Amino acid sequence: MRYSIIFSVLACLFTTLGFAQFDSIQKLDEVFVVDRQINRFSTGQLIFNFSSSNLQDSPGTLTDVLQQNTSIFFKQNGFGMVSSPTFRGTTAQQTAVVWNGFNINSQFNGQTDFNTLLVDGFDELSVRPGGGSVIYGTGAIGGSIHLKNKMRFNGETNLTLSARAGSFSTYQNLLKASTSNDKWSLSLALSRLSSENDYDWPGTSRQNLNGQFEHYNANLSIARKLNQNNRITYHGMYFNGDRNFSLLFPSDPPSAYFNEDHRHLLEWESQFSKVTSVLKLAFFDEFFEYTSDSRNPRPTGASAQTALARYSIFYPYKNFNFNILTEYNYSTASGDNVLSESRNIASFAFLTKHHWKKLTSEVSVRQEYSDVYDSPFLFSGGLNYKFSEVISAKANVSKNFRIPTFNDLYWEGSGSTDLLPETSNQVEASVILSDVNNTQQLSFTGYYNDITNLIRWIPNSTNIWQPENVDEVETYGLEANLSSSYEFGMHTFDLRSLYAYTISENKQTGFQLTYVPKHKVTNSLTYNIDRFSVDVQNLYNGEVFTRSNNSAGDVLEDYWLWNAGISYAFPNLQNLKLSAQVKNIGDIAYQTAENRPLPGRHFFIQTIINF
Repeated sequence: MRYSIIFSVLACLFTTLGFAQFDSIQKLDEVFVVDRQINRFSTGQLIFNFSSSNLQDSPGTLTDVLQQNTSIFFKQNGFGMVSSPTFRGTTAQQTAVVWNGFNINSQFNGQTDFNTLLVDGFDELSVRPGGGSVIYGTGAIGGSIHLKNKMRFNGETNLTLSARAGSFSTYQNLLKASTSNDKWSLSLALSRLSSENDYDWPGTSRQNLNGQFEHYNANLSIARKLNQNNRITYHGMYFNGDRNFSLLFPSDPPSAYFNEDHRHLLEWESQFSKVTSVLKLAFFDEFFEYTSDSRNPRPTGASAQTALARYSIFYPYKNFNFNILTEYNYSTASGDNVLSESRNIASFAFLTKHHWKKLTSEVSVRQEYSDVYDSPFLFSGGLNYKFSEVISAKANVSKNFRIPTFNDLYWEGSGSTDLLPETSNQVEASVILSDVNNTQQLSFTGYYNDITNLIRWIPNSTNIWQPENVDEVETYGLEANLSSSYEFGMHTFDLRSLYAYTISENKQTGFQLTYVPKHKVTNSLTYNIDRFSVDVQNLYNGEVFTRSNNSAGDVLEDYWLWNAGISYAFPNLQNLKLSAQVKNIGDIAYQTAENRPLPGRHFFIQTIINF
């Protein structure tokens, strides 16, 4: 908590400076985004973007937003508990979470818990299905999730206050502020989410026990223009999470988990004629503490620190774009069950893009060097072709990877330093149909992904669990996305639909991987008239196997969920917006993880004030 207080004090100081200079502001339409490569070098792949207003109208965790709006399946150990993604049939460790250009997956287990990230504090969320290891490194196999902060020098000052309350004594609060002039830019977001989480298990006489949680997030961004060609930017992100783990049975010992993450990023961007030079320095610190029995607390924990330096040069020449990336990564970890070790990683990447009439092509390569393991040579190639104003196509082929984590390498008594990185060869192609105004768009994407050296923890001859490169997996499927908008006078209708068909098989056994549904469908319809809005959503997840042998008796059944919401923006009341939402209208009993029921029908109300 001491760090959140420091963040708040700094924010107040800088906000005061920003307001003091407000009278001399000139309006400038300048917006800077730190994660530039996702838009510059994603040829052959679709990108789905969610704006800041989208995120404010869809409060909650990263899980809440993505499970309704993307093809990602989430395995959740209950409401607010650990949430692990399955992106295009891959494992949770094969989805990269990227914060302002840097991969922030845990050094310990190689993944991110999507229920620990509150999205309304960010300025934009982007989802890029498919491989991205050439740019974003380890884990970007199934896809990547991008959390971005924007810096504006437009002379505006904005303040947003949001409060949300709902079932199970769930409360969420947000304070978001930004101010700028022609030299300085400041953005601050403070958010909190807590819940007693004592919901009844649908279809049973039991209640969710020991599920309380409380999360704090803070984001602070400051940018300063040194002169016309140089700019320095700082981004800070802080998370503090304190939660219990829901009990399987009332007689189980109550457990608890605390974690604290700090992320700092300093960037210096320079312009020399047509050349853009960017130096980034980052430092990440993660700490966790687990208590297996809160009645007799004997916590165990660990911490990891990562220091990164990245230098990038971007140069446009005629119809070409060139980008050179070099990066150095030093990470270290220690704890009660993890040996005190460190590793060094250096990487070099070259990206090039060419525009020619209706065709855009891209070729990118990356080589990584480590003192712990041997890394494969990575590549990516993409094509975009526009047949007409309404028909276009994309294609991409790439090789991607995931490195062993600190748990894989150094878990005391079990880790193995002989592990190889997981590698993936994949190809995808898309067809996009849209009208000339881009108010109607329909896309179809097919993909194939061949994964080798998959790391699994299995028991050895002495019954000790150890990680080994044992599995080969192939995933393939089809995704369809529809977005459509209609206006009839004062009436507006927005329709969003997606369907995902996913096969993810162990090549040796032919069985579908556990917790990978073959079918997923989502739909949302929003109706707006003046200041009034109504939306209806549904979500279908097909059945999933919970055993690697696809036992018919160990299946989580498929389910349909329906949600509905209503909102009204009051005139002449400081842009006050009031909304209400009911989730799981049908009070359906369902699970995404075995023996971990999720809530039945529940409700939320929210107020948002924009100054």
